[in-house]
Amino acid sequence: MLSGIYRHLFRSNLHPLDPPHVWRIARGSGSARWFEGVLKSLKIRTAIDLRRPRSSDGVRGEIDFSRLGVTYHNLHLRSSRLPRPEAVARYLELLRTCERPLLLYCKRGKDKTGFGSALYRHVCLGESLEESWQELRRIPYGHRKRGHEGPHDFKALLDQHRTANLDQRGLDQWVREVYPAIFEDLTGEPAVIDKS
Repeated sequence: MLSGIYRHLFRSNLHPLDPPHVWRIARGSGSARWFEGVLKSLKIRTAIDLRRPRSSDGVRGEIDFSRLGVTYHNLHLRSSRLPRPEAVARYLELLRTCERPLLLYCKRGKDKTGFGSALYRHVCLGESLEESWQELRRIPYGHRKRGHEGPHDFKALLDQHRTANLDQRGLDQWVREVYPAIFEDLTGEPAVIDKS
């Protein structure tokens, strides 16, 4: 019930992450017209949809991002389990290279978007892991750890394996060179990552 009230009061879950350069939002069930209005009002140049491909705006095709002058990326940054190394590596690459203003979003704007926001604050703004992981709070974002342990497990691994300051370059290297083997060992899933 509380979660329903929260969604009603804060339907879009729109928050500045690094204004006016980066914002986070819930895509939710809002209409394509509503979402296009958000993209226009924030003057977004790049949108990163962190949902699974089958539920993404790219598959649905309701929004013509190119007509709006927005570069669209769909990158599933899972939060229910440990994130895949190739997704984290690609996400970090996008943070380095994409045009701003940037909009990060998923369905509810709290779990995958919280994780993406935490990574952004750590690698792009230089905040500590403890500071940046505040993007995964229940208030004001609605994040609940239960069922979305992946970002927290990822942070725990960073804390365990940190040998140097994991800024943008250091985190990129760790994700490409160290994390795949850890991920495979912990999950039994193969990591498919381009190490070039």
